[in-house]
Amino acid sequence: MTTEREIAARSMQEDHLSEGQMESPAQHFPHTSQRMGESRSAMTLKQKPVKIRPYQHLSKLGTAVHAKELTMHKRSILSKNIHNPQQRLKANTLLNQPLPTETVLKSWRDTTESDKLATAVMPLYWMGQKEGWELRRFTLMLNEKLSDRMDAGDTKAFEHVRDQITRSIKQALGADAHFLYGIEKAPAALAADGGRWRWHIHGLIVGRTGFDETGKTPLRKALQGIKGEAHNDLAFHTPDERYGRCPRASALGWGVYTVKNGLSVQLNPALSNSYNLAPGRQTFISGVLKREAKRWHEGKLKGVTERMLREQGLAGLYELQVDM
Repeated sequence: MTTEREIAARSMQEDHLSEGQMESPAQHFPHTSQRMGESRSAMTLKQKPVKIRPYQHLSKLGTAVHAKELTMHKRSILSKNIHNPQQRLKANTLLNQPLPTETVLKSWRDTTESDKLATAVMPLYWMGQKEGWELRRFTLMLNEKLSDRMDAGDTKAFEHVRDQITRSIKQALGADAHFLYGIEKAPAALAADGGRWRWHIHGLIVGRTGFDETGKTPLRKALQGIKGEAHNDLAFHTPDERYGRCPRASALGWGVYTVKNGLSVQLNPALSNSYNLAPGRQTFISGVLKREAKRWHEGKLKGVTERMLREQGLAGLYELQVDM
């Protein structure tokens, strides 16, 4: 028989063996433990510190996007890389220099005439998205008599053209039609070969569906007194037909195209002798649209989204269910 003393001794012996089996391998292989520790330290040293980027407030981001968009369209319109003889594309400018890579946004009061017009395109585009309304870009070639008077420096001829366009559009389409335009004449070096080298109008207009139809429409009859003799001296097109991949970008590109002469001289004043610039203001923005352009400009500086700007606009001016 096994006595209690023998059982206790055997138990103590088993506990002793168990503790020996649980010993760390490092106690038997000290060199291995040292190498493992050194390896961990090396891995820790090789890890690159994570750069924490500063948080960019949404207002700054929205402002940067707006400025970048304006710059992109300016560079596109004023670039000499658009030459393509096969498609008969000619240069839009006499500029032959690197173009600015950024646009510095300023207060509305200090914003240039060209940037104000470009900003006005944005609310105008959304006005044209309402059901029953359309946005069209247009070109109006002036008649020879008026163009000759303007070549001679007759300031009253310029005033007559501005007044006639503004009055004609409001008379034909109503006070709720919104529009903008620029008046220009191509420099001699860029004049079309064999074409009529005259003063003309480029612009954008929002009116009720069908306002741009051919025939004896109210708008075409109202502008007959200043229009050239050819039928296509007054032409309307949808904004996505030529400039940009989407109507909004196309409209903004056309807005910049409208003021390309003034922009060219602004970027290089030495070209002023090569350009015929209209005396006084070279652009026009209709009343409600001009107030909206100022509100949108100030909102863009604060990072307000276009959807929010539409929601905060005058009742009935925008169709709010249209998504961005």
